This record gives sequence, structure tokens and C-alpha cells, in this order.
Amino acid sequence: MSYLPAIAWRDALDLKIRQEFTLPVISNHGLAVILTQLLAKDEYEGRAICPPRSGLNRDAFLSGRKALLERGALLLPERGLPQSLMRVPGRKDASPGEVMCAIDPFGHIAFLSAMEFHGLTNRLPKLLYFVTFDTASWRTLAEQRMEHELGGQLAAFQEADLPPLQYSVIKRLNGVVIETLRTKEAGHWRYAMDGAIRVTGIGRTFLDMIKRPDLCGGIRHVIEVFEEHARMYLTPILAEFNTHGGKIDRVRAGYILNERCGIERPEIDAWVADTARGGSRKLDPQAEYASEFSEKWSLSINA
Repeated sequence: MSYLPAIAWRDALDLKIRQEFTLPVISNHGLAVILTQLLAKDEYEGRAICPPRSGLNRDAFLSGRKALLERGALLLPERGLPQSLMRVPGRKDASPGEVMCAIDPFGHIAFLSAMEFHGLTNRLPKLLYFVTFDTASWRTLAEQRMEHELGGQLAAFQEADLPPLQYSVIKRLNGVVIETLRTKEAGHWRYAMDGAIRVTGIGRTFLDMIKRPDLCGGIRHVIEVFEEHARMYLTPILAEFNTHGGKIDRVRAGYILNERCGIERPEIDAWVADTARGGSRKLDPQAEYASEFSEKWSLSINA
């Protein structure tokens, strides 16, 4: 019977990163989790692991990190990124959106950036809109994620004083300004590009255009996008507005779909019930009130 030779723990960590890790960046926390999971087993790919003499601790983590950087398995981040992050050499072509989704496991691409992703706009700003949870919610999710990814090794991880999952402030990536919005309502997204990106779906993207036209190129651009694309995506648009839209969202969308796009549907007509007679509702929530008025939708057309 033949046996495979044992493997040093640093070599096993190197192989695991090169062969299994697919994201464009990894944090100190992410690397510490991989190291903890690796040393929790006696072997890697059929080869016995020679563990650190002192076992799992912060010194072992720092030694493993240093070895990976010296071998080129990981790279120090470019200027502007926290030193708690490292680049993965084979993923240098990753877009800023992919990198942000790798850095923040709870955030997603939204607003004008989501419109660009879905092919709804020809505007290509050097700016990425990224939505994530507020501080308290993010911290709670981080604790839950650590419990999930480490399971029975969580106590050992914490006892070894290894880096916890923490929020990173990112202001710029590859010349792209990162505009981060933090909110309790940051869960409206879907996976895209084989899970590499989290982005609002089509229906939610149209709803966001109505809720925050200022983050979507302005109300005039929003109307242009509705006029060009709403018929194609009418089913998910109606579903999203009926499920997650507020009354004023449906009124504003109803006016645009009905009077600007010329779309007649019973579902849209039903939204007339959401109007507020005698009120001062505006099409563009950020603009001044205008005298032009839609009687059907009880809406000041201030665009």
C-alpha cells in the first residue's frame, strides 16, 4: 500500500487558496476562517497535515498570511483599500461591483449602477451605487454569519484571537467612486454572474427609479427609461410595485406608465385608488411643486 507524503500546513493553505478560492479579494477574517477550517481536519486532499507547533493562534495566522503574500498566492491591496484586504492574483479583471460584493457579504448593487447592469441606461458614470445594512443590522448579520461558517470551531476561533468579520469603508476602486448607502432595508437583490454579483432585480430596479430618481439619473432620465423599456418588463414591474411599492410609488409609476408610456392595464388602473385627492403629491419627490397637474393621478407634474 502506498501513502501520500504529509504536507506542511502553510503549503496546504497555499493550495487551498489557489485551488478553491474564487472571489477577487479576501479579508483577514476570510483567510482566518479558511485556516481554522483547514486545521480542524487531519488531512488535505488525502495528505496528512503537519500543523503549527503552537496550534491555531494569532501567530499562526500571521505566519500563514505572510507566507501567502511572499509566495504570490495573495497580493497586498492597491492604494485606497484597507490593509485588512488582500487581492487574489487570478481575479485582477474583476469589476468594482464584483469586488464590493466580495468585500461586503451583505451589500448589493443598486440604482443607476443596477440600471447599467440590466442594460436600461447608456450612462456610464465613474460611480458605483452600493447598498448595505446599517451599523446595527450589519453587526448582527456578521455575528450570525460567523456562527454559520465556523460552527463548532467558533469558540476556538475566538480564543485564538483571530480577526472577526468587520465592515470595511471603501471610497474608491480602480478609479470608480463607491457611493454606499446604509439602510435597514438592504435585502432586495438577486444573484447574477454565477453568484459573483448581487444586484437588484428588474422589478426592484424600476421601483428604485421611482423612489430615488436622484440616484437614477434624474426624473427625466427615469421617464426615458420607462418609455423605452417598461413594456418589455411590465410583468415584473407590476409585481414589484404591488408587492413592495407604497401608494405614492404606485401613483407616480401609474402616471408614467399610463400617460407617458401609453400602457393601459387593469392592474395600473387599480392604482388610481392610491391617489390622494386635494393633496400636493409630486412626480419628482426632490423637485419643487409645479402647476401642471394630472387629474387622474392627482399629481403635480414637476418634471
